Amino acid sequence: MRQTGDLPLATAPEPTNEPAPAETSTPILAASVIVVRPHAQHGFEVLLMERSASSRNFAGALVFPGGKVDAGDAAIAQAAGFEQLWPTQSGLWAPQHMQADTVASLYGAVLRETLEEVGLVWTAAAQLPEAAALQSLRQALLAGLPWPASSPIATSVLGMQPFSRWITPQVPNFSTKRFDTWFLLAQAPEGQLASADACEATRLVWDTPQGFLHSHQQREILLAPPQLMTLAHLSRFASIAALQSYAAGQAPYCIAPVSIDHEGQRIVCFPGDPLHSDATVWMPGPRRLVMRNRWFEPVGGFEDLWR
Repeated sequence: MRQTGDLPLATAPEPTNEPAPAETSTPILAASVIVVRPHAQHGFEVLLMERSASSRNFAGALVFPGGKVDAGDAAIAQAAGFEQLWPTQSGLWAPQHMQADTVASLYGAVLRETLEEVGLVWTAAAQLPEAAALQSLRQALLAGLPWPASSPIATSVLGMQPFSRWITPQVPNFSTKRFDTWFLLAQAPEGQLASADACEATRLVWDTPQGFLHSHQQREILLAPPQLMTLAHLSRFASIAALQSYAAGQAPYCIAPVSIDHEGQRIVCFPGDPLHSDATVWMPGPRRLVMRNRWFEPVGGFEDLWR
């Protein structure tokens, strides 16, 4: 390994053997980004950030950059070319009944959260932003200030694509809140160096999907089910081009796992599992994970991730 977020959205209830705590009953709309960059020997690698051990959500786990959607995020995306992007992608979002304004807020949240947490920003025509302007905008966001109406950096969402959607179970596993998180896909902006904000992200790690999965298996890092299963899906692509081609032709799938406590173990079931109400298999890999200590793994062993 290389080291270097409330707008609610309703969803159908899931079967569970425990009542949901009151504070976790409504998912919070959120967005994360799968940042990829070329790797000479293994196609591409992915950026993950380690959450603070004191965080209430995903403490100590490695996650994709991102966070909850804020009220001004749609305007951030509109200023970054969303109106040009939407006609080319609206068909991908249609199966999930997503409207343009809501999708714009997801893209805006990714721009804002990625700059704040890991110091990266996507710009128009791949222009390298001035270091001083980039640092100034990041520090303002970290101080809790809103994204400025007139940003000195010409940001862009044109290189981003939808990939998947994950909805926290009614019985959460790594958080005190439930999130309705959309994962976008984007290649890392050239010429920029990612850096942790030392608050939300205590450190950053670049590695291949296979490398992250191996490190999780060896208990060297901690991955929550969405990261674990997404990395397993990413590992099936040989290049960034192949991954982008898949995303461009495939509507983002929705995974709403079901958490069940059985014989002293926490089990997470995905669509296609007999204990899940959705019989459709939406993604490759196992239909079920089991928690042993804090680590989730396929019931039949890590080989199941590639079956």
